[in-house]
Amino acid sequence: MFGALNHVVWDYDKIGKRNKKKDDNHLNKHAMHLIRLFLMAIDILEQGKIKTHREDDTELLLKIRSGGFLKEGGTFDAEFYQILEDYEERLKLAAQHSILPKQPDLDQVEAFVESVNQRAIELQSCSNNGKGGSL
Repeated sequence: MFGALNHVVWDYDKIGKRNKKKDDNHLNKHAMHLIRLFLMAIDILEQGKIKTHREDDTELLLKIRSGGFLKEGGTFDAEFYQILEDYEERLKLAAQHSILPKQPDLDQVEAFVESVNQRAIELQSCSNNGKGGSL
């Protein structure tokens, strides 16, 4: 997870054949999502929770989304990169001291997947309601 986020960060301002420059609105949106993903990853590692509603981070995320860190040339200012660096460091520390187990409980994962599949089959069966549909 950390490697993938880190790769995005290093390539973020590089423009080449494969990553044409986005318009400012899309660039800001991508930057906001990058920070949000860092925040969510830190929450998962530190608290074991997936927190999608970012109430405490709304002001920062909206500032990024609205272009508050974008320079006229279409790149981000030093303050944005400092924020990014701070979250990278927090993510490294969270990964080192995570409350998550080193290995998942595969029996529990398998049981969960089985229950999801069973519910999907039941819902499909109910929605067909004798209409001869198939999965």
